[in-house]
Amino acid sequence: MVNEILLRRKNQIYIEEEVTFDPKKEQRNRVLTMMKNLEPLGYVFSEELCNQLAGLEQDVLDTCYLEIVEILKKRVGADKVYKPMYPNFPEEVMEQQEAELYWNAIVHYWSFGRLYPVTKKKERLPLFDETKVVVLTVGTREELLRIFENLAASNGSLSEQDLMDLSWYFSNVPDVVKYLPNEIPYKENVAYIGKCYLRSAPLVDVSVLKTYVHTGTDVLRLAAALSDGDISLKKRVRFQSFSRKERRILMGLLSESSGLLEEMHKRPEVWKRLGERLHPGEFHAKMYARVRDTFAKIRAGAPVGHFAGKVESALLRKDQAEALRLLKERPGELARRLDVLLRMETLPEDPENGWWDVRLRRMQLQKEILEVFKEAAEQVSTPVLLQVRTHFQYRNQQSFRYYYPKGKMAQARMIENAKAQVEEDVCRQVVMICEWALRQRFSRLESMGKVYLSERLQDYIAPFNQRAASKAAKTLVRGSRLPVEAKAKAVRGFVWWTNMENGQRVDLDLSAVVFDEKWGYLDHISYTNLRSKAFQGCHSGDIVDGGPAAGDGVTEFLDMDLDSVVAYGGRYVVYQVYSYTEQLFSALPYVSFGYMERQEVGSGEIFEPKLVRQRIDLVSETIVSIPMILDCVERKMVWCDAGIFADSCCSHLGGNNLESNLTGIALACYTMVHTHRTSLYDLLRMHVDARGEVCETKEEADVIFDVEEGITPFDTEIILAEYMQ
Repeated sequence: MVNEILLRRKNQIYIEEEVTFDPKKEQRNRVLTMMKNLEPLGYVFSEELCNQLAGLEQDVLDTCYLEIVEILKKRVGADKVYKPMYPNFPEEVMEQQEAELYWNAIVHYWSFGRLYPVTKKKERLPLFDETKVVVLTVGTREELLRIFENLAASNGSLSEQDLMDLSWYFSNVPDVVKYLPNEIPYKENVAYIGKCYLRSAPLVDVSVLKTYVHTGTDVLRLAAALSDGDISLKKRVRFQSFSRKERRILMGLLSESSGLLEEMHKRPEVWKRLGERLHPGEFHAKMYARVRDTFAKIRAGAPVGHFAGKVESALLRKDQAEALRLLKERPGELARRLDVLLRMETLPEDPENGWWDVRLRRMQLQKEILEVFKEAAEQVSTPVLLQVRTHFQYRNQQSFRYYYPKGKMAQARMIENAKAQVEEDVCRQVVMICEWALRQRFSRLESMGKVYLSERLQDYIAPFNQRAASKAAKTLVRGSRLPVEAKAKAVRGFVWWTNMENGQRVDLDLSAVVFDEKWGYLDHISYTNLRSKAFQGCHSGDIVDGGPAAGDGVTEFLDMDLDSVVAYGGRYVVYQVYSYTEQLFSALPYVSFGYMERQEVGSGEIFEPKLVRQRIDLVSETIVSIPMILDCVERKMVWCDAGIFADSCCSHLGGNNLESNLTGIALACYTMVHTHRTSLYDLLRMHVDARGEVCETKEEADVIFDVEEGITPFDTEIILAEYMQ
């Protein structure tokens, strides 16, 4: 697991055994042979790593090599068997007559997915594509622990993979708590880390928890984590029966939390369910008296004039002055409500004075709101300030809004932007206040020295919420744009899956739809249309049975020629995966999507590991998934990793497929492509302006921010920990 973490995050290998540095020639040749065997996966060893591996005993070296190969194969998907319907894809599909393709599909359907076309696999030409390889370097224990520190200090939600890594540290690194940061800024991470600590420590030091758990909601999240429930508290949590020790710890934390009654009043029903598991009446000590009384008041339904209710009441009355007075005491809430305050219509004191009086009062109130926000801005968290900045920067330009509700799975939602306009001058002032506050904050951090900041980072989104990110070969923030290699002729998407573990049949369909510049439909490729008559696009054949869960699985491939799409007037190609048998992706035991960039579609095997640019496990709680959008004009891939609700996508006639969901897919993808988000470049540029000096070359830089070198967009744990402070 050490090397799995280091390879996934740093492309490093940790050698724990003692290295002699006196290798024999045979041993060095053995290492070079191993490296040659890794090249088809797209990896090679650095010189330092070669020397260290050559200094190991042979049996230790063999064990290390087998571990590395297994990890790298899983990373690019080479641990699977990729068996399409037509083994000589794409030529075989392109050359067959329509009637023959149709008959083969009918026979396959009639046999419930058991019979395939009888085709002899032809010998394929060797791979001609020129590819870059990833250089693996030497990892250290210090680097391994630094990953843990960055994950714990992240100022944003973590992905499922991040949480699994955190759990491993607590189970395998002695005294891991001494490497925890002084502050864990993101409360959901506090809950998960608290759970890992309580579950792994033989003797619990409650003072460790008290360092990070301060409010009743913090304790509620911890209880949800201990019950393996939703720590975002957006879904119903079924609390477990806690042990006596856990109940005493939770009660002790509640006894020292502030504003407990108001915290409980926000979620009274959830707290009642937790109280049923804590049994607060059994704790008779004086220190628990306040907790017992508070639970009693919540059960009795005692009214409480809590903060959120007061703010809502003022807003409903359109009493901006009262709402502003309340919100100025809580800067974070003020920032989140800023748009509501600034766009709210002001009623005239005297109706006879007309619109001019309303306008003057509105301007006066907006000025007061901005002054209060400027005073409070330095107390607002960095992620919130960045989001407010970007929101007001493009405030009046969005026709639709696209968002993801809290939860572990990526479930995209779209709504029309019906908000009233806010004056452009007011929006610019909000942006300036946010940038001023951020630079003030960053200037107090340690100097960065000379910094190389690549402009290519403008295509990558700053990480805020990784909660719904799928397990992937590379961690990538939704909405980021990856360049397609200039030499690439085609992009080959693929989906691999098996049936359910109980034997239930699973039928997935890989599809792609082509839109023009204005998102007008042009053509599509799916199981109903294996090849396009308008451009060079081809499907490997519809498979309706994934085979045994413990078997090899099945695969569908889909090629799209970028230049031919552009020549036809197309721009966007949207890759989609449909669960035709309507099982949720999150319920499937094995399903993954990935894509390759092919310079020569006819050379090499259908699946070439070294050409895989990205691979993810599909885990959304939906039956429609949009992994990516290709911009064929700019030759960039927009990473989506999004599930779309079928009920948001028009009709469902003819099953869950592209034709049934075309309108909803177009709207979702339009919004994904055109929604403005904070770029990683903008975030880092403010850091450099505040505490660094830009330099032109990497050689003279103390810190490098680039796509392939130094701190990259894929180092999300570093960005969340060190640059979202």
